[in-house]
Parts: sequence; C-alpha cells; structure tokens
Amino acid sequence: MRKQFYFLISFLVLIIIWQVLVSFTGVNSALFPSPLDVILSYSDSKEIFFDISISMYRLLAGSFIGIGFSILLGIISGHITVVDDTFGQVSNFLRFIPPLALVPLFLLWFGIGEVSKIGLLAWTSFFPSWISVHNGVKNIENRYLLVAKILNVKKLYFFKEIILKGSLNYILNGARIGVGFAFSVLVAAEMLGAYAGVGYRIFFLQSVYRVDRMIGYIIVLGFIGLLFDRMFMSLCKKITPWKNEN
Repeated sequence: MRKQFYFLISFLVLIIIWQVLVSFTGVNSALFPSPLDVILSYSDSKEIFFDISISMYRLLAGSFIGIGFSILLGIISGHITVVDDTFGQVSNFLRFIPPLALVPLFLLWFGIGEVSKIGLLAWTSFFPSWISVHNGVKNIENRYLLVAKILNVKKLYFFKEIILKGSLNYILNGARIGVGFAFSVLVAAEMLGAYAGVGYRIFFLQSVYRVDRMIGYIIVLGFIGLLFDRMFMSLCKKITPWKNEN
C-alpha cells in the first residue's frame, strides 16, 4: 500500500508540473496539450474501449501461443543435448532478427488480418521466454537428476516434480519478459496494418493532428503495461511463495 501511495503521489506531481509548464510557458496547445485538454478530448470518445479490447486480445493470444511453445521447446532443448545442439543453435540465430523487420513480411504472407499480428506477437514473445526456460532447465542441479535416475522414477513424475518445478522461476520470469516484448511490438504492428487497436488509433490521430488524444492513448498504454506487470508479479508470488521469504 505504501508503494502504491508513493506512486500515486509521484504521478500527481508529474501531472501538476505538466499542467503548470503548458499553462505558463506559452507553448502551442495543439502540439503540447495540457493534461486537462487530454482528459476533455475524450469526453465524446467511444472508440477507446473498443481499441483497447482489440489490442488486448491480440496481445494475450500472441503471447499465449509464443510462451506456450517456448516452455515446451525450452524444456526439451534444455534437457536433451542433441536438440540443444541443433534447434538451440538455430533459435540463437533467429532471436537476433528484430521483430519489427518482419512486420512487412508477415503482412505479405498473412495479410492485414489477425493472423499476421498474432503470429508476429507469438514470434516476439517466444525467444526471450525460450531462453529463460532453457537456462532454467540447464541450471537444475545434477544431484536431483542423478537421484531420479537411481530411483528410476516415472517419466511423468520426473517431468512434473523435477524439471517443471525446478525451472518454474525461470519459466515465470521468461513469460514476464516475453509479454513485455510483445507489448512493445503490438503498437508497431497495429500502426502498419490494422483497422482497429491502440497502435492503429495513435497512427490515425497523428494524421489528423489530434495530439491530445494521441497522448491519451499513450498514457493508457503505460497504465495497461503497469497493470499487466503488477498482476503478473502478484501471480508469481502466489505460485512461488518461497521467493518472498526476504
């Protein structure tokens, strides 16, 4: 609660400074609107909630697909040396290709529909999450693997209790990073090929010189990202309570 209170106070101070600077410096209000102008610009706006819902659908669908595959392949590549030497090396090459460089290619391949955007977000979220899961499996202590081999435990139990739980922290951290990367690419993908969504709306508002509404959408993006991150951290604390001992 204390951290939340400090955040609200800091945000309010920032808003006040912004309002004072715009009011007393004589800047062009069309290009540098005040916080009050930004709020009033949405008094008759109805599309913002629709745009947010569309963008969140794309983000969640793409991240779910990308992170789901990253967990599966990260566990396999981290546990099986042959897969690591083959698939792992190819993935290390592919992860250095900037996702934004693939936007025009995905538009050509899959069109301007949802498949291109969700596919790009899945690609973006896959690699950071895969690296984390892969390293998590690699860092499982050998003594656990040796004991499981000596006791000849069942494969399902070995996977659930040793591999999955042993790398759970890495899986959660990788998923958090993957969603963050996808969130950044989401706006760029919607700017280049969409008819709805936060990124599309920002690009459209720029073309009609509605800076006040542009800033409003940008602020909304910040709050959505913060909300996602806080929700994810809360979920991580519940799933891995041993990390909260300190």
